[in-house]
Amino acid sequence: MGSFYDKLAKAPQAFTFEDLILLPGLAEIEPWQVRLETKFSVNLELKIPFAAAPMDTVSEWQVGVALALKGGIAVIHRNMPREEQLEHVRRVKEHPPLKITNVYLEANVSCQAAREYMRELGLRTVPVVDRGGKFVGYAVYGLLENCKMVAEAVKPGKAYSVEEALKARKAVLNGEVDVAAILDSKGLLIGTLTVADALEDINPALDKSGRLVVGAAISPFDVERIKMLDGVADVLVVDVAHAHNRNVIESLKKVSKELTSDLVVGNIGSGEAAKDILASIENVAGFRVGIASGSICKTGEVVGVAAPTLYAVALVRDALEELGATNIPIIADGGIKGAGDAVKALAAGAWAVMCGRLFAGTDEAPAPLVRIGDKVYKPYRGMASRGALEKRWAMDRYSRRAKKVEEGVEGLVEYRGSIYRVIDELVEALKAALGYVGAKSIPELWRKARFAKLSPRGVQEIRPHSIHI
Repeated sequence: MGSFYDKLAKAPQAFTFEDLILLPGLAEIEPWQVRLETKFSVNLELKIPFAAAPMDTVSEWQVGVALALKGGIAVIHRNMPREEQLEHVRRVKEHPPLKITNVYLEANVSCQAAREYMRELGLRTVPVVDRGGKFVGYAVYGLLENCKMVAEAVKPGKAYSVEEALKARKAVLNGEVDVAAILDSKGLLIGTLTVADALEDINPALDKSGRLVVGAAISPFDVERIKMLDGVADVLVVDVAHAHNRNVIESLKKVSKELTSDLVVGNIGSGEAAKDILASIENVAGFRVGIASGSICKTGEVVGVAAPTLYAVALVRDALEELGATNIPIIADGGIKGAGDAVKALAAGAWAVMCGRLFAGTDEAPAPLVRIGDKVYKPYRGMASRGALEKRWAMDRYSRRAKKVEEGVEGLVEYRGSIYRVIDELVEALKAALGYVGAKSIPELWRKARFAKLSPRGVQEIRPHSIHI
């Protein structure tokens, strides 16, 4: 047989998440004792290994705040003008390190409407702002009975700056106040801390100044956007489908030397890509790994080329081990359907996983709710879908039309409620997964994980079966 046949006969198996399972091991601790601290990039530490992908139906400032408060990170997408992306990044950085709610009354609202609003919320006290959003005091339910406008019954009360946010939380938990208004440096209301917010279990990922962490997606060719975001976002994440590209490498080679933010390069799908990039670009602080595994990606179908995330992560990790560059984190990007896939990606050498679909159906994701019959959905689309590409080309002259083919789809995902609950479920399931393996941390998972191959029948057997659900 000839060399071309050998390419077929000797082809490696590109394992996907469904091809393999992790085997159980001796557990020395209980799942609640598992620690999930990790890194997203060389200088950026996380409390949990979850990141939100830079997609325009997923990652804007609301998701950025929620992920950071829970210990992860969101990468703000770039399908918007530079100034708008910068504003989203700043809103995360300026948010207090605790959960707050967008609850307030305007002073010119009728007292009757205010009472109905407060009754719906189940709150006895709500901050009041003037037309410019400046805090003027509190409205108390019992004082709104005999007035026409809220302005007539405003009660003075203490408001808290961002720096005093933790004091505000303590005051609410101790019952000193019903709610606490949180203000920016200009006296404008940022949000309201309620009892429910104060009770939220958060473990925020913070920078060295105590601010929430956030990333920003960049094009390697948009130097102005890079300069604008550098030093504001904690990490700049290269947002191209195939970073193992000479033009991409040469562009990053020029800009990487001057960056103060960490630089994560991606996406890549091979060990050779990692080696070539590290040989050419200074200060690479992480790799985004996986090509064509995402639920909204059709690259593998359209062009017949892919590097499934699990397979690609293992290849890149081996390359970094060979180079002695094991301090450079790998972010597994694409195809993560839940904690079961996340633990496999981590076991294969990743430090964190990047998700889109898992967060797209939440309250905090920017897409609007869509009702079909008795079910509620949210739009979700790939960044190489027609709609996303048309939006990018319309506003970003640095979006190069190197390919005239769509490699993504648009659709709907089921509405999932609060992202805080979704993250909690992922974290608890991931801790349970490490418990089964017998690992008390992600580095220990790398050492202890053992994989086994599954047959097609095996894939069905480990799922619920033989019962009507």
